[in-house]
Amino acid sequence: MPAQTVIDSLEFARTGQTLAGEMPIAELTRLRENLYDPAGEIRFELKGARDARLRPALVLDVSGVLHLQCQRCLGMLEYRLRVSNTLLLGSADDSGRLDEEEVEWIEASDALDVANLVEDEILLGLPYSPRHEEGRCRQDAAATQQPEPSAFAKLAALKRNSH
Repeated sequence: MPAQTVIDSLEFARTGQTLAGEMPIAELTRLRENLYDPAGEIRFELKGARDARLRPALVLDVSGVLHLQCQRCLGMLEYRLRVSNTLLLGSADDSGRLDEEEVEWIEASDALDVANLVEDEILLGLPYSPRHEEGRCRQDAAATQQPEPSAFAKLAALKRNSH
């Protein structure tokens, strides 16, 4: 995907266009601060559509693997990202009505930056406090292992065995 892809969101929805691609995670600057490391890339597909009431909408699917930081052990956590969302296109005048309907919507734009839209949806889909499953953290694994006896304990054992 080019560094910046801009679409006319209403035209995109009206004509049912599709845009798909991959983006390096390292280029998603707002997302990077939530990551353990910015390795890999995400895949996305954006489709123009209309909802059941024939209102213009964008359907966005995003997938990939993010390396988040476990909030329990502070180690790396592989997070399988899967975001699927339908966003109605509206205007500031529609905001009250759309909010009452409890639908997700964005303001229609003749210059919608697709990378920013994808990054926004990823950020909204991240877990608040990512953690490994119970018993999967590094510190959990370390706690179950027997500690190595100290050199003094080994020396005392040798002394006892030599008598």
